[in-house]
Amino acid sequence: MVAKKATSRQRSQRKTPDLDEILEVVIELVLQHGDSGFRIEELIERTGISKSSLYLHFGDRDGLVGAALSTAFLRDIRTNVDGAIVLFSRVHTRKQMKEAIPLLVDAALNTRDFARWQRVMVLASAQHRPEMMKRISEGQNMINTALEELVSEKQKLGIIRNDLDAREIGVLIQTAIIGRIFRDIDSKITAKDLQKWRAVLVSVYQGFLA
Repeated sequence: MVAKKATSRQRSQRKTPDLDEILEVVIELVLQHGDSGFRIEELIERTGISKSSLYLHFGDRDGLVGAALSTAFLRDIRTNVDGAIVLFSRVHTRKQMKEAIPLLVDAALNTRDFARWQRVMVLASAQHRPEMMKRISEGQNMINTALEELVSEKQKLGIIRNDLDAREIGVLIQTAIIGRIFRDIDSKITAKDLQKWRAVLVSVYQGFLA
């Protein structure tokens, strides 16, 4: 008796769901196919999780996509903010701050292209997903607070101007990352012009110095 040939594509064996793994695969698939092109069936084939387990943990497809995208969004922002915190923690004088500003600007400019567009996509998706927006808002609030405390510390040292709100400075620092999208989609701006935008950002940030 001839054994049947194994199918070229077999579904993974069922297993206890690893939620972190599930979210990572969802993030990958949504970035690959877009929100509307994401298929739960493909996720099941990749991970072996059952549809009932997915709905148990995430409620429905929107809940699953929302949890994955908000996780990616907040993780990416924390990466940038953590870098700023490390950089600013080493600053104790005005001179050190002036030297640190170009490094801060470069960190924003060198953010990966897909990461910038991912943030825009996530914010657009969150507009009609209240739970997702709530999670993003809570995470963003924590990040803004961390930057606010950092800026306030430098204001007490007389490094940063006290007439400017510490939290708003922290928010503005973050906007440079998404702001690059607007220059990237301008067909009249070339890659060589990136240094011009860098110079503008450095000048703006230096305006915070006391």
